Amino acid sequence: MTVSDLIQLAGSLVAVLFVAWLVKRMGLGADPRIADAAHAIRLADEAETGFGGIEVARDRAGFAAIVRNAAGQMMLVRAHGNHFAARPVDAAVVGRLDKDFLTLTMPE
Repeated sequence: MTVSDLIQLAGSLVAVLFVAWLVKRMGLGADPRIADAAHAIRLADEAETGFGGIEVARDRAGFAAIVRNAAGQMMLVRAHGNHFAARPVDAAVVGRLDKDFLTLTMPE
């Protein structure tokens, strides 16, 4: 191995370590979870300002939750990639409980 090969190897190693650090710093590849009821309520309020959730049904793994407000409106909050997505749940959504798993079918 020549000196130029060693320099190229060292440069490549530094570049790979920098990219790994940058990915971690940006939070890419994270596994988002809904930590508790307060977190689910905060996520619902972020999706719809003033939603005012009062009751939460969260799955055990923390991937999704249904949040209800005082007016009886419900919102589904779920992990979507590195972030969370929320959408209202109304009469058009069909729910089915099968072997302790709740499956929601959206009208789309």
